Amino acid sequence: MNLLTKFDSVEIKADTRISESDRIFCEAHQAAYDSARTSLQELEFFWNDMLDQQRELLTPTGESSETYLVTYNGLKLSDDIIQTQIHSLHPLFICQLASYFSRTYHFSINTNDIVDNLVPQKPANRWVENYKELIKKYTQDLNELSLRYADVLEQIFLQTGGRDFSEQALLELKEKCHAASWITSNGTPRFEQKKSVIQLTGYACSCRSQYSGDIWELADRTKNILRGIAHFETDSFNLIPASLSRALNRYDSIDNPYEFPDCKKILSLRMFKNGRVDLKFTSEAHASQFIEEYMKTIC
Repeated sequence: MNLLTKFDSVEIKADTRISESDRIFCEAHQAAYDSARTSLQELEFFWNDMLDQQRELLTPTGESSETYLVTYNGLKLSDDIIQTQIHSLHPLFICQLASYFSRTYHFSINTNDIVDNLVPQKPANRWVENYKELIKKYTQDLNELSLRYADVLEQIFLQTGGRDFSEQALLELKEKCHAASWITSNGTPRFEQKKSVIQLTGYACSCRSQYSGDIWELADRTKNILRGIAHFETDSFNLIPASLSRALNRYDSIDNPYEFPDCKKILSLRMFKNGRVDLKFTSEAHASQFIEEYMKTIC
């Protein structure tokens, strides 16, 4: 299999692993990216032609060819500005796609790695003898680069280890729940099950007293476990019960305990001044299932 055939097979594979709405988004940004590259290259040509005309007309005076083209508080344009914008299109295109998939499917993407893998990198050592030649080739490579959205998708799939986006999102969620539930240095659990209650220990919350009463705050690791509970409750990343959402989105609150009347598996959350948090489920079976699937096991 030659390189071109191999790339075509990858492109087809990547494109069939996304939804129709994903494909529409990718194709729209592909068209906009391609159009911007062409338009900016045309603008650079016309700008240089405009400069040549002005230079010729003003030759007898010895004045700048930009006298009538660029003015203070007016139009600001140059060959360098256009080139910079052309070169910025490549990482911008990657960032737009990566941000969309990360936001839509709720998993993390290392955009910098994708940029490093797909976009030529500027020579780092400017003291080498052939630096000017290296910069010239780098600039030429940037000008000629034409990314395809399948290139970006393939890099994203490489980061997920070939998992589809929903699988990757669930894996990352469970990894965060697991990290929040254990002291990784010695393998000690930071939770304990007592029938239908999961007790989170080790500063799972904090409390400060004010004249108006106690102010409670959930630790970030506790909120990661709550996000796992939200998924456990709805089997969705997009549907979060309103009562759970309130607990997740508040920085601090006078509310304690939190009740979850719109949930079927989790009943309440109670905080204690020693840092303990009690998560009360509707049954012992649900508490055990959540521990097994989200706090102990990483798929």
